[in-house]
Amino acid sequence: MHLNIPRPVGSLVNILLRCKEYFLAVASLILAFVFFFVVILRYWFQADLFAYEEWILMIAFWVYFLGGAMGSYDNTHVKADFLLSLIDSVRTKWIVVNCTIFVEVVVGVVLSYWGWLMLWEEISAYPNWQRTTGLDLPFVIPKLGIFLGFVLMTFYTSLHLWSGLRDGPTEEWESDEAPPHI
Repeated sequence: MHLNIPRPVGSLVNILLRCKEYFLAVASLILAFVFFFVVILRYWFQADLFAYEEWILMIAFWVYFLGGAMGSYDNTHVKADFLLSLIDSVRTKWIVVNCTIFVEVVVGVVLSYWGWLMLWEEISAYPNWQRTTGLDLPFVIPKLGIFLGFVLMTFYTSLHLWSGLRDGPTEEWESDEAPPHI
């Protein structure tokens, strides 16, 4: 998918998307392999992989929040757009969708700020970071993933808002579902 955005920002978006796609693909393979390996160890060898839950959970945080950012870019998050099916005016649909996206951006800014506070609390506690009990992994790792996920979700939603406001209502808005500004 391609947002109608200026070249420098578009290049940054493409780099971010490529990095996230590679990370998500590798992380998903790691998760699948570890779960397969755990089953083999547990049921064939009656052994256990010590504290694998700790680092798997950290990877899962990154996958979840970066996946959420990908959903924001693709505009594939679940939405209740029933109201749009009741509206006949193209301009009114355009206004409603852009107001909704504006609210999403405001919520994203607030969540990004809270994510930063959460991350900063952890960073400022160095060297007394909270750590997991088994492998002594710092909690700053999943908290960084949460913060980056919120920032990227807000960034992509802002791009959708900017693109939608700039392009204005078009013939795509004639359908019952508003276009994803792409």
